Amino acid sequence: MFELTPQNIAIVIGFVVVVFFILKMYNPSEQRAEYAEGNMSNDKLKALVYSLAKSIKDSKEEDELLRKRIEDLHYADSLQREQTKFLTANVNKTTSVM
Repeated sequence: MFELTPQNIAIVIGFVVVVFFILKMYNPSEQRAEYAEGNMSNDKLKALVYSLAKSIKDSKEEDELLRKRIEDLHYADSLQREQTKFLTANVNKTTSVM
């Protein structure tokens, strides 16, 4: 039925690790609980909302910068491929025997 092979042991250990991480992620973070505790004044809530809005704006700017970098890397990669293809074709032309 169920044999103790290294593959079966690895599967069981992997399953336990996945369940552990899922349970760890399911628990609410302490940071969220910090904001939920007690009564917060309007000034504190405004400050919290402004700080969250600023972090979202910063994240969007960083995402745009990273997208631009990725786009530039793709462009550089395509140029390098075209140059390699051109040089390979020239080498093949000059080395081929007619």
